[in-house]
Amino acid sequence: MESKWQYLEIEDDDLQSKLLKSRGIEKPEDIEEFLSNMPKKTYNPMEINGMKELIDKIVDTINLNKKIVIAGDYDMDGIGAVAVLVEYLLKITDNVDYYIPNRYKDGYGLSNNAIDYIKDELNGDLVITVDNGISCYSEIEYAKSRNLEIIVTDHHNPPKQIPDCLVLDLKLERDNYPFRELCGCGLAFKICQGLNSIYKRTKQELLKLTDIVALSTIGDVVALIDENRTLVKFGIMQLKTQNRIGIKALCDEIGINCNDIKSGTIGFRLAPCFNASGRMEDAKIGVELLLTKDTSRAKELASYLKNLNDERRKIQEIGESKCIETVKNYYQDDLFLVVREDSVSEGVMGIIAGRLRDKFYKPVLVMTKTETGKLKASGRSIDGIDLYEEMCKCDDLFIGYGGHANACGLSMEEENLEILRVRLNKQMNLIKSENKDVYVPKIKLVADVNPKDINFELLDIINKLEPFGMGNATPIFGIRNVTLNQNSKKYCGEKNQHLKISGKKDSIYLNGIGFSMGEAYLELGEPECMDLAFVPKVNEWNGNKSVQLMVKDFKECIY
Repeated sequence: MESKWQYLEIEDDDLQSKLLKSRGIEKPEDIEEFLSNMPKKTYNPMEINGMKELIDKIVDTINLNKKIVIAGDYDMDGIGAVAVLVEYLLKITDNVDYYIPNRYKDGYGLSNNAIDYIKDELNGDLVITVDNGISCYSEIEYAKSRNLEIIVTDHHNPPKQIPDCLVLDLKLERDNYPFRELCGCGLAFKICQGLNSIYKRTKQELLKLTDIVALSTIGDVVALIDENRTLVKFGIMQLKTQNRIGIKALCDEIGINCNDIKSGTIGFRLAPCFNASGRMEDAKIGVELLLTKDTSRAKELASYLKNLNDERRKIQEIGESKCIETVKNYYQDDLFLVVREDSVSEGVMGIIAGRLRDKFYKPVLVMTKTETGKLKASGRSIDGIDLYEEMCKCDDLFIGYGGHANACGLSMEEENLEILRVRLNKQMNLIKSENKDVYVPKIKLVADVNPKDINFELLDIINKLEPFGMGNATPIFGIRNVTLNQNSKKYCGEKNQHLKISGKKDSIYLNGIGFSMGEAYLELGEPECMDLAFVPKVNEWNGNKSVQLMVKDFKECIY
């Protein structure tokens, strides 16, 4: 599918200034903050609606020697949020524990079984949810019937009926906190800041928690702007100190130099290992790795997580192939891909949905039948289609659901599957009739560049804009009329899915790689002259450094 290339409509001869303007950064004080290694954009946690009541309740619970249980989720954000709050609270009281559900046995969020376990096995008195709970109205009513006090802290979109208890969620309309895009772990960190007004731990102790906040913020794909950007910048600095032995052990295990950690390292290499614990087995492994003070145990856990992630990757690839085949055979013309594949593991549905979204550029639900006979699904969306909003229109078909614009999860009865498929496609037809380009993938480029300007100076300008992620995308550039050397092109990867190229323009030689772009190049007929959309990256080989093109898209030259 051919993408539409869109260039920045900003007139500025200075590249850095142009890039900053494209991010809405123009005032001198905003530029200084954005580029600073020590940003200061953060806000008083007590401005969060419900924070004072939460702090008071935690203090009272500790003073009465009652037990606090932190109830998290099984992804990087939930794992990180649990670890942050538990680590902080353990400096104040020993009467704290945590609970994370098993994806396969318990499902997402609180369940009645989870509440029974917290009450009967952990002897909990106060439960604080992190990264979940906003959609658990009935479960929280059950918890109250068992004399458990509940506080919900979440960052997901609230449903129509929110729990009848103290709730902290920046997405609630009643909240006036200046920044609403904190992830669950970011909100947990703000709770620690709020507690610090009472318990007066050192500033350095708070800063040490930001390494986990950075992992979670990037791993949960929330906007890397404003306060998130501040937390992630400080967090990456903490990661580079190698003070947390669990993360150091994981970096050693997967071959990462801690001094080279960037947002991409976290998003594509570190966070997936923590997510693998929840996808494949038990997310408590990830929490233990973050909290352990035992070097030998850290090495053991890191090795185990790495192996789980390797296993996850293999299972995912098998499931992805089956789902792609299903789409091609039955749903190629659907505008919303609802793909049922019962052989797909629940733990990799979300990743597969994302891969299908990218391949077919359509919103996707991947679902499987669980042991209980219900269907469970994970969804991913494209720009311009709010997945959560579309699910809300079908909520009468679901047992439960939740999420946000780009991703969702749900469970439903099998008998409602075809009804859902029909409804979603009708909704997509209406959206397409109002926005004809919504199903055309867009590549946003800064500008076309001359080959002589693809150098380390360009990389320095780009690197100053780190950390990159949602809301602060890595700049993409274009270069026209590159003549490829057909003798040196190479298809690589286990399935020859990647494409390595070399070529030249204006007598300057260029090298590049396009991940998962081998098939597209073959389908195009392996043209010799190409326009390339790319991100410049450092390529290091045998001690030599050069600038390599990370190809994001290409078009055959037609002029």
